[in-house]
Amino acid sequence: MPFDVRMGLPEMRDLWARLLAGAAAGTLNAEEQALAKKLAKAVKHLGANPFHPGLQSHEIDDLTKRYGRKVFESYIENNTPAAGRLFWVYGPELMQISVIGLEPHPEDAKRGAYNRVKLSALPPLAAPPPAESSASPKGRRRPKKRPR
Repeated sequence: MPFDVRMGLPEMRDLWARLLAGAAAGTLNAEEQALAKKLAKAVKHLGANPFHPGLQSHEIDDLTKRYGRKVFESYIENNTPAAGRLFWVYGPELMQISVIGLEPHPEDAKRGAYNRVKLSALPPLAAPPPAESSASPKGRRRPKKRPR
């Protein structure tokens, strides 16, 4: 079952809308066209499988600690100077992914480079399903085992 990929607010939503509108109007320059193509391909892979091998998706511990939710990084390109990276989280609903950032790869990730990564606002998580009643388990019946 595919994921619904959403763009984070406000930066990623605005960038995505600008790229889509520019592509439709034919007004994107060569650099913007290349970014739109790479971003569209990455979003397609994210929706089908967030851990698609081409994305090289992995959790970024520094960002997870900073935001209190698991934040992942995925490649939109590789083997290029300042290769682009997508940052994303699961949610806010089940089977949704919110893209919350697009940044060049931090130069030295071991020296706090992820502290400089600017992300869109995290979407609030959907309310969890209501908990089961706190009735004692004694009141519940177990299904009878069928004889073999």
